[in-house]
Amino acid sequence: MAEELDDIGRETAALMKQMLQLATLVALRTRERGQKEAEARVKVTEQRIKDAKELALREARESKAKDPRNVELTRMLDRPPLERPGVSLERDRFAAEASAARGEAQAAAAAAPAVRYDSAERRTALAAHLTKIGVAPELRQIRMLMEVGQAQPASEAVRSVPDDNERLAKRLREQELARQRGLERSR
Repeated sequence: MAEELDDIGRETAALMKQMLQLATLVALRTRERGQKEAEARVKVTEQRIKDAKELALREARESKAKDPRNVELTRMLDRPPLERPGVSLERDRFAAEASAARGEAQAAAAAAPAVRYDSAERRTALAAHLTKIGVAPELRQIRMLMEVGQAQPASEAVRSVPDDNERLAKRLREQELARQRGLERSR
């Protein structure tokens, strides 16, 4: 009987071993299938996200294209540029004319005395003149900076020309009196 029990135990152990192997195989197959399904779900989700982004970009492009401001902008860009009078910073268009004009201006500047004295009124008048003839704001600003950098203060002008000093002093006194009278009248 002991041998029969040993045989039954061995057979049971062999069956249990086979069942364990089958269960392990089933678990592995199930896990592989689960992983494949999960990977497939991830791919589908990524594709949906990508499609949603593309759709959003497409809709944004379409709404931009329908925006009247952008339609006007594209129409403006398609038109040829208008020729405006004034100073241009482009090199290629009128290079020969510009160099000739520059040479003439340098010759005139050499013949005329350099600006020695500076005042806010003179700079303001020059800026107004440059604006009137259509000079670009950047060029006007550069010109004003050059004027300030090259000139001397007006006090130097007063010291160096004595005969003009009396006339200027008299004019300043008259202007000051006129201002005081104007202030007295307004009070």
